[in-house]
Amino acid sequence: MSLLKEPINQTDVDREAKICADLIGRSLGAYLKTVGLVSDAYLAQVLVALWDSGMYEYVRNHERVEIEIASQDLNLDASILRSLIEYLVGWGILAPEGESFVLSDKGRSYWNYITRGILTSHLAGYNQLLVHLGPLLRKEIDLYDSRLDRSGRLVASGSGYALLGSGTIPWILKLIKQIGGKFVMDVGCGAGDFLIQLASRWPAGAGMGIDMNAEAIAEATANAERCGVSDRLTFHQAKLSAAPMSIDRNILDKVDTLTAMYLLHEFAGRGGAEAIIAGMSQLRAQFPGRKLLMLEGERADPAALYATPPRTFAQLDYTFIHPISRQGPLRTSQEWEQIIKASGATLVERVPGFGQVPGWISLYIISL
Repeated sequence: MSLLKEPINQTDVDREAKICADLIGRSLGAYLKTVGLVSDAYLAQVLVALWDSGMYEYVRNHERVEIEIASQDLNLDASILRSLIEYLVGWGILAPEGESFVLSDKGRSYWNYITRGILTSHLAGYNQLLVHLGPLLRKEIDLYDSRLDRSGRLVASGSGYALLGSGTIPWILKLIKQIGGKFVMDVGCGAGDFLIQLASRWPAGAGMGIDMNAEAIAEATANAERCGVSDRLTFHQAKLSAAPMSIDRNILDKVDTLTAMYLLHEFAGRGGAEAIIAGMSQLRAQFPGRKLLMLEGERADPAALYATPPRTFAQLDYTFIHPISRQGPLRTSQEWEQIIKASGATLVERVPGFGQVPGWISLYIISL
């Protein structure tokens, strides 16, 4: 029975009120941070809604934003837009200038690709899962209930923005050139952000992307056309598994370098480490001797984080969300090395952080 349905015990209420009074009296700052959880959550939702509706680029491309004009340009509800804009004014992220609004100095720390990517991917992409955590915990629904499905579009686009903003792509491109790569296959390409940006910086390069989601492939193809790189990139609906990919052999034979950006851990959702090994083994069978560049995050140690609190809890967030979103647990670098070895591939080098991202994210250079 829910506690809210039980009779209220006045003794318990008085005890809880005393606990609150003691907390406020002893550490008002710490207490206010707990109250601020609501405001932080509201702010994140407001930013995601605006950014997913075109306001990110609009603010970037206009010196001043006028609500009536912006709502017409973007086909948005003017009254709702005003409410969201005024909320950001209260936070000091936007500043009023007459009838217009401009991005403030404080707002610039929010208005960037990395923040946009993280909020879009983790907060918006996993929103349905997060709001159904209670029913999941109470066993009213199971882990494979469709109400827990993440948004593939938001997770993919958010991951793409974070990847673009981190400076990872120029670093990966430099490495591809060093190992002599000329034709790259991106496994789990999503909307094609990684490959398109790679090709935009690399006039002599070409490649192909594969993804099991037909909508993602259609969007990637359209994005490549819009960005002027469709003559060097193709995208194919295909699934990485123990079975060979059904793609023209003439195309596959061009591949000399493979990339997998935060992808291979997902194979463990239903099949455990064996599923990752099978997928990597299939890559090795189809592309023997080629190099695979794999980005993966490492599982957090909660006790270690508690002992030495980090600057952010991003690793803990990442570790928490993966098992309950049917992707299986994250793995340590040692576990990844065992998986690589079990697939018959060879780990050439592991580069933690590589100067672009937190040290708990590593680039694995693998010889298939």
